[in-house]
Amino acid sequence: MATLAGNWGGGAVWCVTSGAFPSNAYFCEAEVPGGCILIDAGLDGPAIDAEIAERGLRPHQVFCTHGHFDHAGSAAYFQKKYGCEVFMHKGDAHTLKTSNFLLMALKIRQKIVLPEVTYIEDGFSIDIDGRPLTYLAAPGHTPGSCVIEFGSAWFTGDTIYSHGVGLSSLPGEDAATLKQSIRGLWDRLTAHRIIYPGHGNAADGASIRSGNRALLKFLGMIEA
Repeated sequence: MATLAGNWGGGAVWCVTSGAFPSNAYFCEAEVPGGCILIDAGLDGPAIDAEIAERGLRPHQVFCTHGHFDHAGSAAYFQKKYGCEVFMHKGDAHTLKTSNFLLMALKIRQKIVLPEVTYIEDGFSIDIDGRPLTYLAAPGHTPGSCVIEFGSAWFTGDTIYSHGVGLSSLPGEDAATLKQSIRGLWDRLTAHRIIYPGHGNAADGASIRSGNRALLKFLGMIEA
């Protein structure tokens, strides 16, 4: 079921949590063909699609925060059905290509079809409904992990959670690089910045800065 998660500053943000490895997929209402864009296509494309369609929408483009299967697994589904262009940072090309190996290693009985991806560089920006949607490079969880900035919203994938830290001991993860990436974004985590993570609930940036004790410990800002 889709839940109304917030507003990016020009339209509603809806969240669908689904899949054998549950993760958050977000669709943002905007003045684009079909009426919305999709950020992170999880493992259950049909379920996400049904929630989008129930609101009279269809996705125009798919933007992935990173290449793990639980965030990009259904991108090909939406590409095939709606012709969506799929965007991802070039640093996660290998991460995406090894998705089925990782699914097998995690004993998840599911395979994904790989989409044709438009691989982007650091700082990539595209106009959506008269506003820039911008990729902020934030490597660490994966080499190509990014925070997607759209209006007042940050879609953070597994880089920043409202609670906890996105460390999972998966191939390509680098804790020191993740720490550096989060510190580089830290001052921009304000009360007006809403964080929509890949797992868990949304929260404003100031609440995360003060209330995510696991993250504060990880960053060395409070004692472990």
